[in-house]
Amino acid sequence: MHVEKNVRTPTLSLLIKIFKRWIVTMIIVIASLISLSPVILRLYGDVILTKMFFQTWSRYYPWIDLTKPDAFQLNAVNVYEQTDSNVKVGIWYILPSTVAIDHSLPTLADHLKQYIKSTDFPIIIYLHGQDGTRATHYRSNHYRVMSAFGNHIITLDYRGYGDSTGTPSVHGFIHDVIHVFNVIRQVCPENPITLWGHSMGTGVALWTMRTLLQNNPPLKQPSGLVLEAPFYNTVEALVSYPITRVLKMNPYFMQAALDSLAAVKINFPNNEIISLLPLPIIIIHSEDDAIIPYHHVQLIEDYISIHRDKNFPAIRFITVPRSANCGHNHIYSYPKFEELVSTIFTKISLSIAGLYILVSLILPIILIVHPTSIGHIVFLNFLKPGINFTQPEKFGLDRVFNFYLNVEPTVRVGVWHYRSPLVEDQSYTTDQDYFQKHFASQPSTIPIIIYFHGNAFDRSLFTRRGICEKLRKELKYDVFTFDYRGYGDSTGEPTEEGLIKDARYVYDWIHNITNGQRKIYIWGQSLGSAVACQLAARLSDDESKTLAGIVMEAPFINIHQALQTHYLALLFRWQPWYYGLTEKALAKSKLAFHTRGHLSNLNCPCVLLHSDDDYTIPYAHSKQLLQAGLTARDHNKKEKKLFHFTIDMVSFHSKGYGHSLIYQEPKLIPALKSLNMSDKNESRSSPSSSASNGPNV
Repeated sequence: MHVEKNVRTPTLSLLIKIFKRWIVTMIIVIASLISLSPVILRLYGDVILTKMFFQTWSRYYPWIDLTKPDAFQLNAVNVYEQTDSNVKVGIWYILPSTVAIDHSLPTLADHLKQYIKSTDFPIIIYLHGQDGTRATHYRSNHYRVMSAFGNHIITLDYRGYGDSTGTPSVHGFIHDVIHVFNVIRQVCPENPITLWGHSMGTGVALWTMRTLLQNNPPLKQPSGLVLEAPFYNTVEALVSYPITRVLKMNPYFMQAALDSLAAVKINFPNNEIISLLPLPIIIIHSEDDAIIPYHHVQLIEDYISIHRDKNFPAIRFITVPRSANCGHNHIYSYPKFEELVSTIFTKISLSIAGLYILVSLILPIILIVHPTSIGHIVFLNFLKPGINFTQPEKFGLDRVFNFYLNVEPTVRVGVWHYRSPLVEDQSYTTDQDYFQKHFASQPSTIPIIIYFHGNAFDRSLFTRRGICEKLRKELKYDVFTFDYRGYGDSTGEPTEEGLIKDARYVYDWIHNITNGQRKIYIWGQSLGSAVACQLAARLSDDESKTLAGIVMEAPFINIHQALQTHYLALLFRWQPWYYGLTEKALAKSKLAFHTRGHLSNLNCPCVLLHSDDDYTIPYAHSKQLLQAGLTARDHNKKEKKLFHFTIDMVSFHSKGYGHSLIYQEPKLIPALKSLNMSDKNESRSSPSSSASNGPNV
């Protein structure tokens, strides 16, 4: 007799019960996470946000062998580069399928020498996003598509990603990419190189390009930049991140998140950097991108329409329609992708060549017909963002007060006061009430720094905000910064004498409102160092207005020498008209900014700051100024005059700070305190105490 075996199966009611419990559990978990997220961020925000932005823990295929790119059907080789003493990054060099690879070659440079046979071969440096590795499947598909029509592609895992060693950081990523770029450029000095960034890689690409344009002129710069799925800036990326959209239901979440973001120092100001780059840029974004929504590219377009110089090459925006279903990671699958890429490189090359020829023809004519137009090149004050300076808090600044000073009947300068951490906030009704409560009545033990910025833009530039914040926070001083006439929202037109008048007026106003009871230091960067030096020289003749000290960051010998050694001058310096026409134009415009000459008239401690990879104003300028200062010091000793003049120099070697990022050096303030930039070191203000070089950093 056959007996059918009874098989127990879950009933429908049991399945529904399990499903309901699962739903309730998920609701409880999500609700708890939303409720507790501000508290968690206050306690562990630095760790959480760092892990969120740098998802080094995320590897889709942790079992794969990154040393074998052929497993991904790529005609490629795996190599490594030692970018730092403790950092080795993994690199894939992907070649067109028609090229036979010699896997016995050990380094990237060896492979480049083997396969790059012509200066026409285009090279792409691909910078990936925040998660996975160089081997993530959609990236491999991307490489195959781009290499299919002749491109040589070099992609790397930043430090901490994949099998690359080291700890992830924004500065570290930039350092790694620049190292790889330099390796390529040493072997391929003329080949067109394009930086292609995706997602977080767009921020890395922009920072890298900005740093290269400022600090790496001996090598030919990249020919262009492609930004695939870029984000507006770090804050906007955080706000629109999918997880954040859910957690924002808690009204206290965003403030905790933004406070934590400020602490972790992850800064990708993409919108600001895009507006500063004078080269062809292509932006590609998909309408159905759920990770970095399409509105980011719309925000970028709105920002650059106001802030980007109209004379810069136009930015091309390419929108991938929602119907293509490409999302955040699969734009390479768009049917028109190959056509887009080939068009991009053609337009970039033609734009650069045409722009150079045009400028070479027009610039000498302009200098002959209108020599005073060189003032626009020196000051660059026409680069105005057209923003509202009256609300510094909109720039992420806390405890900063905006006000204006009338220097002349037609000249009003805008000023920001960064309040010292030692000053308590009080309510006020008028500007005078503010100054009395927050400044004039404060203890004389709180020194003051007046910061003079360089040319172009205004007091709101992110690097200028960075140095003022650092000085206020770490020195606990009051910090003032202002826009010269013609800059920002200050009225008037800039001239050399006009800038000095503005500087003197601000100094006198601060000195008078404090009754001369507080020590005042001045800090000038680039063009601002020349303004600060002239001001300090004039104050030396006024015994009632003693200056406590001067810091000159990235100073130059004089303005003509600065124009001769600027990295952009390499394009024109070989042309016979350049030296003579610029010299005559500067003379007719009454522009000298003779820092070396004024240095010998100082009667206060002086510190020079310079990075050896600064090619906007090369490091040699500070070395010559140091020698001139030492000669002046010895002369003063013999003549028994200017007893308070000392000169020191702090050098930054192989740090990647270039022209405007010295403020990011962690040891900057300790180095200054060891010299003359500290209250307790005033005893060093004598000729016998001067150092000749200062500490190297």
